[in-house]
Amino acid sequence: MTTIAFFDLDYTLLNTSSGLEYLREIIWQRRAPLWLVGYIGVRYRLNSLDFGEANAWLIKHVGKHGKTEAVQFFRQWVAKRVFPRLTPSGKAQIAWHKKQGHQVIILSASIEEIVQPVTQYLGLEMDYLCTHLAVVNDHYTGKLDGPLCYGVGKVHWAKQWCMQNKLNFPESAGYFYTDSSSDVPLLELVQHPIAVNPSPKLAKIAKSRGWPIVTW
Repeated sequence: MTTIAFFDLDYTLLNTSSGLEYLREIIWQRRAPLWLVGYIGVRYRLNSLDFGEANAWLIKHVGKHGKTEAVQFFRQWVAKRVFPRLTPSGKAQIAWHKKQGHQVIILSASIEEIVQPVTQYLGLEMDYLCTHLAVVNDHYTGKLDGPLCYGVGKVHWAKQWCMQNKLNFPESAGYFYTDSSSDVPLLELVQHPIAVNPSPKLAKIAKSRGWPIVTW
């Protein structure tokens, strides 16, 4: 039976948040007005705007010239600022799973424009699940394409992937590495839940349930 190893991206494989690095870059390059970034940030902190909605708002400015141009921006920025933030321990763990013959999949709330180049850089081809921004005629609509890949949304995307690849779910879900308590819905379903650089809340949950806690 195929065994899947899911890896979260931000603060797990990365020693930072790709979202924060993204905001810094678009402010530096002036691809979005500073007032808009601040406004979205305040609303996000007040829980009046979720992660997907925040990205949908931003992309209307960042990708105003179309997805084709935006993808080039993301690829250049990710290579320069995100690849160096991948942890050696995370890359080593991916290599270990590949040697075991496991199917490695990046599972992240981040948008595809960020997750795809990271996945390819790690030699995982197109094996990623993430948040997708809706596009019509090469232009972003300001909406999401499918459910937000966050919390129970990660369970949705993991299940969909397994169904498309004719695998049983959650039986095939062997491992999940993540730092966030928002990922508990999927951690509870996999055979080997691992808390990586866990948030205080996830650390408490992991300790109470006997889940391994590792630092990368």
